[in-house]
Amino acid sequence: MWQYFTGKQPLTLTVFACGAFATYVILAIITGRCLYADGSYYLLRVLQAGTFTEMISNRSFAVYLFQLPVVAAIKLGITNIHWMTLAFGIGCFCSWPVAMLLCYRMAPQHFWVVMLACAAGYLNAAFMAVGEHIVAHAFFWPALFAILFVRPLNLPAAVILLLTAGLLIRSYESLLFLGPPLVVLLVWRMITGRETPWQQVVLGTAAVFFAMAAYFAWEGVCHPSDPGNYGAFTQGPLSELRFPTWTIQMSYFWGVLILALKSPQVVRLLRQRIGSILLGCAVLLWGGWPLLVPEQLNPVGQYESRFLDLLVPLALMPAAVSLAIKPQWLAAQKQDLVRLSACMLIAQSLWQVSATWQWQGYVRNWRNLLSTQKGPIDLSKIYGNRNSDGGQALRFDWPWANPCMSLMLGPDKVQALIMPGRTLLWQPFNPLEPQSLPNLQRYGLDYTQYIEALQRPKAK
Repeated sequence: MWQYFTGKQPLTLTVFACGAFATYVILAIITGRCLYADGSYYLLRVLQAGTFTEMISNRSFAVYLFQLPVVAAIKLGITNIHWMTLAFGIGCFCSWPVAMLLCYRMAPQHFWVVMLACAAGYLNAAFMAVGEHIVAHAFFWPALFAILFVRPLNLPAAVILLLTAGLLIRSYESLLFLGPPLVVLLVWRMITGRETPWQQVVLGTAAVFFAMAAYFAWEGVCHPSDPGNYGAFTQGPLSELRFPTWTIQMSYFWGVLILALKSPQVVRLLRQRIGSILLGCAVLLWGGWPLLVPEQLNPVGQYESRFLDLLVPLALMPAAVSLAIKPQWLAAQKQDLVRLSACMLIAQSLWQVSATWQWQGYVRNWRNLLSTQKGPIDLSKIYGNRNSDGGQALRFDWPWANPCMSLMLGPDKVQALIMPGRTLLWQPFNPLEPQSLPNLQRYGLDYTQYIEALQRPKAK
């Protein structure tokens, strides 16, 4: 098997990497990871509305992508909450598999760039499935591939370019920085590419779409829907880069290794058996860390690392442009670039699989509580303080969304709800007030037992 890690079979290693990534995506969907953090609230909003519902105006197209499978299920008459959760998971986790497939179809020889972008950006900030930044980063790459590598522009690539550009118009504030370079590349291609009239129209339309995306992103920056989240995003990167989480620490190491490919000595070592063994051990250690040291698993750290979905495409864009203009610049290193990118994708996917295993245990505990307890449940009284040893069970806790997730994970005959845990300025509904409970009767949810437990006098 060592020929795969020595780079002699780069295509097979790429298949392994995509298989590991697909395994992560499938496990994330079937274990309901889409419910983590804001996810359960987003799903609740769609179930209440029975159709698409806008969250933040300048990100609405990305949110509609998350919601599309759920809305389709509702229109088909499906009412089971479990199936709704699976449908929502498909919407939340489809962006990168679709984007990677499109890029491979357009330029398989440069697919390593997308693997590297996925591993270094998305998978460092992927645990919270509901994140419009994920959509913005994912579909940036098919648009870039269509612009740089499909010459002359054919009909499938034109459709991909227009669809991705249209989706990105209202996706995330990162398009304030990602949109203008794409506009410049489109104008450059219109001037130098000798395109036919219909191709010029497609390129010009895409340029207008990306300019619009930058405008709506600017509107989002000037008028943030949540100033607190906006402040955390702008101030968090320095802190996260100075005190990185495990996956970012390993990404630093891998980045240095990739840059060192200019050294013949490093390349020679990596292609030897000992180098391949060290790479394999690093991948296994990286991917298995949440199982080896579970107390260091910090899903919130992945959420706070979402700025990488902006920094990574900005950092890799010059490499992609150089592949289009002067492919010989990286020709000597291509074999090793493919290998290291694939190994990084495998490692990051394994880390996500290991973290999902821990998440599954957390969900199992929730389901047990919701089916055996009655009335409001205070997790802190069960697991203790978050910072204590017992509090490790709260590592996935997202307090304000607890009641929402309780509805998605508990039995149809609702008898208990997990409480937010502290007084909040805002919450989707007050779990202590029966009249504020969301009307989900069409999906089979019955609050009778919970309301009875809520109204039962407390023992003194």
